[in-house]
Amino acid sequence: MCAYFSACEKLGHRLLEILSEGMHLPFETLHPYFGDRHTGFMRLNYYPLEDPLAEGESAEVTPLGDMALHHHTDAGVLTVLLQDSAGGLQAMVDDEWIDVTPIDGALIINVGDMMQVWSNDHYKALLHRVRPVDGKSRYSIPFFLNPPYETDCAPLGSKPARYRPVNWGQFRRARADGDYENFGKEIQIEDFRIN
Repeated sequence: MCAYFSACEKLGHRLLEILSEGMHLPFETLHPYFGDRHTGFMRLNYYPLEDPLAEGESAEVTPLGDMALHHHTDAGVLTVLLQDSAGGLQAMVDDEWIDVTPIDGALIINVGDMMQVWSNDHYKALLHRVRPVDGKSRYSIPFFLNPPYETDCAPLGSKPARYRPVNWGQFRRARADGDYENFGKEIQIEDFRIN
């Protein structure tokens, strides 16, 4: 796991260089925001066939219905996803949900909300979800590359800014808090858009 984490970290830093060049900025533009103090993390996801909660516990929990993981954008900068062959991942493309077919040996790369801000909408965070797969459990390992918590993310480059600065730590905390308690409307990157 440690070797895989390090490989994802290295890949993530290389992707940051490619994305910077895609915005017509020097390749090293995003380096100062990361280094050894980034807040990247990896998650091991298991989507079981059967509800793991005991019958008494599950009665008190809101059912997921037809979703294993509801639609969302990733809050951070980059996601590197390794998934098994079961499928179930869907992405919103042109206002339609499409299946992301697993390819053996391939990784899925996704940009998140902070990259959308830094790129001033040049790169957009992808809305995605996970649907249950009949007759199969599912595993995935996402690696999330994020800057240090104190980082203020604001559009880079010379175009008029479409977002006001977003503090990564505060944004992440607000998004994570919503995972555990209902605070009403969940914080979204659109809340920081300049009208």
